[in-house]
Amino acid sequence: MKDNVPETGLWRNSTALPQPAPPPGVYSEVGKLHTVLVCQPGMAHERLNPRICRELEFGAPLWVERAQRDFSEFVRALQQQGVEVLELHTLLAQTLEQPQACTWLLDRLLAHMNLADVLGAELRAACENLDPQRLAELLIGGVTLADLGLPSNGVMGMALQLRPFVLPPLPHTLCLRESHCWIQSGLTLNLAGRRGRRNEALLAAAVYRFHPRFSCAQPQLWWGDADAATVRASAEGGDVMALGHGVVLIGIGARTQSRAALDIARGLFEGGAAHTVIAAQLAPGGDAPLERYFTQCAPDVVTYRPEVVDRITCRELRASAHGGPIQVVPRDGVHLLDVLAQALGTPTFNAIVTGCETHDGTGEPWDDGNGALALEPGVVIAFERNARTNKQLRGAGIEVIEMPCSEIDRIGTGMRGLCCPIVRAAVI
Repeated sequence: MKDNVPETGLWRNSTALPQPAPPPGVYSEVGKLHTVLVCQPGMAHERLNPRICRELEFGAPLWVERAQRDFSEFVRALQQQGVEVLELHTLLAQTLEQPQACTWLLDRLLAHMNLADVLGAELRAACENLDPQRLAELLIGGVTLADLGLPSNGVMGMALQLRPFVLPPLPHTLCLRESHCWIQSGLTLNLAGRRGRRNEALLAAAVYRFHPRFSCAQPQLWWGDADAATVRASAEGGDVMALGHGVVLIGIGARTQSRAALDIARGLFEGGAAHTVIAAQLAPGGDAPLERYFTQCAPDVVTYRPEVVDRITCRELRASAHGGPIQVVPRDGVHLLDVLAQALGTPTFNAIVTGCETHDGTGEPWDDGNGALALEPGVVIAFERNARTNKQLRGAGIEVIEMPCSEIDRIGTGMRGLCCPIVRAAVI
């Protein structure tokens, strides 16, 4: 299959390197968005069935052609707003053209398999014999013995106990922000999901480490280590929000553990990328990332689901002088919106209530309203079916660009989760 985003110039098989661009850095949630990284639906989603979805903690199998159509509209809208869109398949293929990059990545992807030396060498050789574009497609889409030209009924098949993949498909690359997120000039490499998915973050790490676009200005790593087996706490980018002015919001719940939030805060404080981290503890039952319950759409406009956000308990983590222990300031009984307003110096937020159960008892069951992606102050892109929330955002002076969502939002993401911002300006 020839995977591309029609009429956008976002071709997977392109060999042209991106043009010089500003150095990576994300300095707010709603400042001007310049560059994002995305991953188009493709082989990883074609190979899904209900059982594999359960094993990989992915929402549901997708109608891939329709999902690609929706995704193309999303990319086109970004580009029409002047956002540079980079695609993971393309960048990974260009990265793997460098032998040292291929070696670095395969070392880490194959390390957990614990194969005998002979079998491991055979498997590695089969991967290295693929051209970079095909290898990139398989590392995202899933690797079988048949893909590598190896028999499934031989010693390798017995050793791997196939189910049926040598390396699993990575459908979560559709939501790249899960695996890593930028905060100022650095990033976190996340262990995502309840089982701590790691391969998606490794692909991103390889791109940022070796691709010519990034290799001349290596980003700082606030948390997560591509070489470490000691990082055991899980975290997802949907819980992490770089609000700007030295303030970062981290949701703690089913997706991001408190230990990870503390470690991220420590890395940010030591690197001078934040002075305050708001740790927002979700009550039991909040099993989605924080972005599904709370979203900043403009400096003074937010959307939120009160049945979840009203029950959040906050702690302020503050940097200590001279590298001392992190200061933890309990904010029990103070609403998240008030904590954020105080930390950011905002008098108040125009807070738009979302969800199917509103204060007046109305609302469509499909309209959860959160997860819009800000393109610049006062402009967001959102799913078209969130009609009531979009209308309220327009009433608050926000320009809303609506996108189709018949397939992609079935996996439980919003527009914010479909890309990883790489370059975003601060809000003054």
